Formats: sequence, C-alpha cells, structure tokens
Amino acid sequence: MKKTMTLGLVSIAASAMLVGCGGGSSNNGGNGTGNGNGGNANGNGNGGATQGYKAQFKARSIGDQVEELMGGIIGIVDEVGHGKMADPLGEDIAHADTTKVESQFSWNSTMDFYNNILSVKHVCEGGLEKIAKKVDAAKEEDIDDTLKDALSLIVAISDFDGDGKLTTSDLIANNGEMAFRNQILNAEGRAKIQAAMDKLAELQTKLETFQPMITSDATEADKAETAEVVDNVIVKGYNNLGTEAGKLETALTALKVNPTAQTVQAARDQWRATRKYWEAGEGHIFGPVDTLGVDPKVDSWPVDKTQLDGALAGWDPEFSNIDGFPVTMKGFHAIEYLLFGDGTTLEDPADAATRLQQPVGDEDTAEDKIRLQYLEALGKTFAKDIKSLTDAWK
Repeated sequence: MKKTMTLGLVSIAASAMLVGCGGGSSNNGGNGTGNGNGGNANGNGNGGATQGYKAQFKARSIGDQVEELMGGIIGIVDEVGHGKMADPLGEDIAHADTTKVESQFSWNSTMDFYNNILSVKHVCEGGLEKIAKKVDAAKEEDIDDTLKDALSLIVAISDFDGDGKLTTSDLIANNGEMAFRNQILNAEGRAKIQAAMDKLAELQTKLETFQPMITSDATEADKAETAEVVDNVIVKGYNNLGTEAGKLETALTALKVNPTAQTVQAARDQWRATRKYWEAGEGHIFGPVDTLGVDPKVDSWPVDKTQLDGALAGWDPEFSNIDGFPVTMKGFHAIEYLLFGDGTTLEDPADAATRLQQPVGDEDTAEDKIRLQYLEALGKTFAKDIKSLTDAWK
C-alpha cells in the first residue's frame, strides 16, 4: 500500500484548486455547458441555498417558469446537435475525432443523444405542450412531429438490427460497428449523423420561434401544467436517478470486494442504467443541478486519461478524499473509463477484472487493488452528489 500523498501529475492541493477548471457536460456543448464553463465556476455551487427548490420554482411567475422550461429543452437540442454530434464528426472523415465523443469508452453515445432528446419529449408531454396548444395548436403539433422525427433519426445512427429501436445490443454488436464513435469514421454513418443533426437544427429553430409566444401568452392558470412538469418529470426523474446512483455505488463496492467477469458486467450494466436517468434529465438543467455544481461534478468530459492514470499511481485511499479532485477525474466518465477500458475495443469483462487488479504505481501490489478502490470511492462520491440534487428539489 502506498503511503505517498502525491497525486501523480498534480498534488492534492493543486487538485482542489483545479476543481473550478472543469464543469459542463461536454467539451464544448452548444448551450454553454462545455469548455469548463457550465455550472458555477468553482464547481461547488451555492451550498444549501437551493434547498426546497421545488416550492421556490412553483412560486415564480408563470412567465419565468415557462421561459426556464423552454430554455432547458432548447439548450439540450442545441448541445446535442451543435456540440455532442458536430464536434467529433469534424468536416470530413480525416478530421473526425473520437476523443471528443461523449461516453466514448462504453460506446453509449447514441443512447446518450437519444435520452437527451427524449428529455425534451418528457418535458413537453409532462405539461408544457398543453400550454403550447392553447397558444397555437398547429405549431405545437408541427414541433411534436419534428421531435419524433429527430428521435427516429438518432435511433437510425446505431440501429444495428434495423428494428427501429435503440438498445445496448445495437451499440455493441459486431465490435461496435454502429456505435457513434465508429459511425463518424465511415461515409454511410456520417450521412445518418448529419441527417439527425439537420433535424435537430430544424427542431431548435421551431422551438426558438415559438418560445416567446408561449412565454408571453401563458397565464397564472397554466401553473397547474408547469407543476405537473416539476412533480411528474423533474422530481420523479431525479428520484429515480438517486435510486440508480445508490445501486451503482453498491455495484462498485461489490466489484472491489470480488472482482470477476460477473461483477464487472453487473457494474457496467448499472452504469448504463444510471446514465439513462441522468441523460433523460438534461432537458431541465437548471436550479440545483447548476447552482450546486452537480452537472460538472458528475458529467464532465472528456476524461483526462493521462491525469487520471497518473493520479492513481500516487493515490492512497487511506489518506485521500476525492471530493476535492478535478471534475475530470470523477463522475460518470471516470467510472466509465475504469470500467470499460479505453474504448478502442469493448473490453471483455473477464479481461477488465484482471486489468482492474493490476498494480498502478511502483509501490503497488495486486492486493492493493488501487483501481478498484478508486472506483468504490468514485461511486460513493457520485451517489452523494446525486443525493444533494434530489434533496434540493424536495
């Protein structure tokens, strides 16, 4: 067991200072959540000021509520179409960059995109569309059709079996042939991605055009509809996320205690299950998820693999607390990197179990299981951060 307090490439003190250098849920997402600028600059938010945010939000004027909800769904459509998809695609195959792909290690990217846009559907069907229909039913129906088309085109990117549904089996079939990170490297795949991007751009334009009309025409009587969005979409979704985050923490602890192909696969499956609820909530990234800095703490990417690998070589779980580590060294994608490998292939679970037990630094032994101990610590911190979010919306 190492006794050094050095954190590989950066000291623990420097790591704490670097927390503010992370943030956002993408490397340069279109709605300003990328490049380390999403959330609060210090990555820690405003503390307990957002406790009871559900009541606070419901007390706001209907115009403010609708503007916030519309801004959220427009923001995620923009981020997926102009950031998450566009950045790794590049101008041609020669300029495609798999290092800019979100969830690149698990090949889960297309599922991320689908759930992101599904979050728009949830907010609309949860109550916002009822307000929109009263303003202009024809416009609302047109937007609904465009939204459905966008979801179908995203599915088509990675629909390996051609059944019109997107599953993990589609993403990993034939060594990830139709995973997004591989689709950006062939002409047919790029054409599918471009079609989805074009439809998302169309959806964004229609939403942006309709937003001021809905905001200005909404009345106090419409608060019943926005309350439904809060209770049945936002709060319910975050509670489900909290449940899955607890299961992920448990799965990572079980993996540390007994690293086998089975416990690796169980942790991977739980990572995907938890990821689903987070991505399906990105249509309402406002309130505590922003002010408490939860978004950058759990979903910053890309992971700095060099920094993380170097940190593991100098990390001692007996003395270190990862709460102060840079956001690029924890959260979904740090867990993903350790669980799934570097993404060039989808590592066999048995091989992953072996890799996770290998020494990292010069003073390590296999018994130290540093990667596994770090995964457990990541799981605990992740669950704690998600709990701060669910508690704040009570």
